[in-house]
Amino acid sequence: MKVVRTILITSCMTLAAMPVYSGTLIESIDQEGEAVTTRFEGGMMRADMPQPGSYMIFDLKKEKAYVVDESEHMVMDLSAQMWGRNADMAGGTADRPEARLVKQGKGPTIAGYPTVHYKVMVGDTFCGDEYLSSRAMSEANMQEFGEAMSRMAQQQAQMAGDMGGMMQDPCVSADRSLYEAYLKHGMPLRSVNKDGAVDNEVKRIQTDASISADYFKLPKGYPVMTMDEMMQQQRMSSQRQMENMPGMSDMPSNEEMMKMRKQLQEQIEEMQREMERRNQ
Repeated sequence: MKVVRTILITSCMTLAAMPVYSGTLIESIDQEGEAVTTRFEGGMMRADMPQPGSYMIFDLKKEKAYVVDESEHMVMDLSAQMWGRNADMAGGTADRPEARLVKQGKGPTIAGYPTVHYKVMVGDTFCGDEYLSSRAMSEANMQEFGEAMSRMAQQQAQMAGDMGGMMQDPCVSADRSLYEAYLKHGMPLRSVNKDGAVDNEVKRIQTDASISADYFKLPKGYPVMTMDEMMQQQRMSSQRQMENMPGMSDMPSNEEMMKMRKQLQEQIEEMQREMERRNQ
């Protein structure tokens, strides 16, 4: 997906000299029927987003997360939002709904791996079905990724605080608690929601996929912005627009800025849920 910015001969020479490593490739189908390819190697992960030219890069060891948008030539640093280091968004410690898996028996063979069928329950509420494979978790070397995602989910649950537990659908809130269950029972190869629709299904796992050395690097020359920096840029842009409009020289109110921040955070959370569905 990386855009080639040099002439063909130079590109070929560069690629010919570039080191190549062996990693894990997972191909799956999401709820919209879109094919998704995710690659893992050495504590790094890259996952394509639905929009062409957009992808996410995770550095699990450094707890870094980035969204790359090639159409805008920019990178958004979401490490604080993903890993729970944004003090302004920290919440309370209220009890939150925890999902539990209820074993149903042997599941179908998916992507060549045997599975076990579990129902996902939150209290007495049915939230869907999971088909897990301990063999796939082991052979795909997904333990490190699963542990990192579990830490991320715990930190985000703390950030969500009291309001997260009270306002969200219990099944949505409990999704993040499933990562600990995955570590214990196996990699999810098929996830079905409470309405019976398949959210994600793995079609192929390749454990010796060739991955170039720079595949997980951020594009050179792209500005890297945090969410706060993006909010500040939006505020300045709004101010300039209003200064150019008669009778509209005032800056956005604090209430308006809080609303903008909330909307942006909701977009980030939706993007993360999409990423989680794609990489379950």
